[in-house]
Amino acid sequence: MKLKIGDVFEIAIDENRDGFGQIVALPNESTLLISIFERVKLKTETLSLDEICNSRILFLGFTLDAKLYHKHWRLIGNYNQNIGAVKIPYYRLGTPPDEIYIINYKEEVIRACSIEEFDKLKYITVIAPVRYEKALKAFYKVGEWSEDYDKLTYEPNNVVGFNI
Repeated sequence: MKLKIGDVFEIAIDENRDGFGQIVALPNESTLLISIFERVKLKTETLSLDEICNSRILFLGFTLDAKLYHKHWRLIGNYNQNIGAVKIPYYRLGTPPDEIYIINYKEEVIRACSIEEFDKLKYITVIAPVRYEKALKAFYKVGEWSEDYDKLTYEPNNVVGFNI
């Protein structure tokens, strides 16, 4: 399976509804950066990729391709027009008091950083795809919400930016 940036996929929420996700970036050979959208559809509905991909992003993060590879998440098309609008945060690398850095989603070092900057950032963490699926289901009241899902939430207004 050759996955591409912009690939859109369906995630079953329950027997009547599907949610959607999209591959935002391919940082390396084994990791995907995905977004999960707020827009859902009834199984009997049809939505355009434009309607799906221009809806609000609920979750953004790194995962693996297992749910796509095993066809638990079904690829439904490719759409790239929204990718440039996704704000991808910077991350931290290192452990104080040793050298500490700001890195991008490809794990490329941008520059050294202060402890104050470091404290505002998160480490890159690859999350199992099932956790994104469970978070989406819990958002729609199919299952319990876990505080752990808060870490997956996409908040574009809180994406830490720096003078690079």
